[in-house]
Amino acid sequence: MTQLSTQRLPREVDPNIRLALEFEDGRRHSLPHGRPLVLGSDPDSDLRLHDPFVSAAHARVHFAKDEGYVIEDLDSTNGIAVDGVSVHRATLEPGMAVALGRQRMLVTRVDQHADEARPRRTRAQVDLRQSAHRLVGRSDAMIELRRTLERLAALPLPVLIHGETGTGKELAARTLHEFGPRAEAPFVALNCAAVPAGLFESELFGHRRGAFTGAHRDHAGVFLRAEQGTVFLDEVAELPAAAQAKLLRVLETRLVCPVGGDRELEIRCRIVAATHRDLGAMVRDGQFREDLYHRLGVVEVTLPPLRRRRADIPVLLDHFVGLAAAELEREVSLSKAAAAAAISHAWPGNVRALRNAVLRAAALADGPISAELLLPRARQPVVRRSDSIAVPRGDYASMHASLLQQVLREEGSIRKAARTLGVPRSTLGAWLNKLASA
Repeated sequence: MTQLSTQRLPREVDPNIRLALEFEDGRRHSLPHGRPLVLGSDPDSDLRLHDPFVSAAHARVHFAKDEGYVIEDLDSTNGIAVDGVSVHRATLEPGMAVALGRQRMLVTRVDQHADEARPRRTRAQVDLRQSAHRLVGRSDAMIELRRTLERLAALPLPVLIHGETGTGKELAARTLHEFGPRAEAPFVALNCAAVPAGLFESELFGHRRGAFTGAHRDHAGVFLRAEQGTVFLDEVAELPAAAQAKLLRVLETRLVCPVGGDRELEIRCRIVAATHRDLGAMVRDGQFREDLYHRLGVVEVTLPPLRRRRADIPVLLDHFVGLAAAELEREVSLSKAAAAAAISHAWPGNVRALRNAVLRAAALADGPISAELLLPRARQPVVRRSDSIAVPRGDYASMHASLLQQVLREEGSIRKAARTLGVPRSTLGAWLNKLASA
């Protein structure tokens, strides 16, 4: 096949641009500015590709001030393809698909928000099923999860995502959006746990100017802002009862009426919800509407915690080290001891905790990240809480107050304390306010 070189008109190059190569399993490797990056199967390559169809030194990427990032073939056996075209030399731009041997990579930006890093491309330009995944991992659990999300992406059904904090519920929701026919439309996320109780209706359905004190202009709720895209309701279990009833009606009728409005408007978006709580138990306890639960959970997906897919930790470490290098604009590496410590660690905060640990350690490290720097508390004894709480004897009011204060002190937040006590957050808040005013 005849190889080509891309011919481009002179253009102004952004000297601050930072690009990365993103693999099909979600790994991302940032491209350096100050030195060339050699890609190949040789163990000494800057970016080693485990592929029998990749030459020892297959290609080189460097940054040219007049062109930006350029990839060049190093006389490899099987060549390079950019967007399906065999080339000898090409200027890389965000959104391009690069193939070396059987390795497929997507060019993304790492100096912008994640949504801007992946330029929108039509289905005619790129097969959506070959797009890079946001969910990083190559374990059997993650491979099956990605396949499930790809299948569900093409369907218009509501999806309810379950998973512990930090497992990537929003990334899963964005995968459903990006791999489906709505990828060109907006993705609008709402964290239900962060919305004040009095503003739920306004955030969900919008409001008209003058609908209430402070409503100085019209405001479109998430359902209208999403247009024909996707609405993601994160922490949906935190919706108050009144908002649950109104959300149910929207799901049933596909109509919304902004607060202060006089007519209903049709919505055409897909709805994806997520929670880290046991909605089934909440339904049994009367804390969540059963009919809404069944409406939201036409299809349910559960994300595995990191402790159940430890095989993905080395891949995630490589991914986050690349992100840290791009953010800090210097080389970042990880010691073998740090990698071993990460694999054996429980990671109660899951992937988010791992990411934060790598970024924090990279910012503090003078050389390779050590195990002590990655997990500064890893060797400290774990303090286990007692299964019982000692309450000083007294009347009911004083014993109740002592119980609430101890649980709140142990859990660290009203939300967690309410979950431990098995009561709504609003109920615990009212109890604490009463104690404060006593």
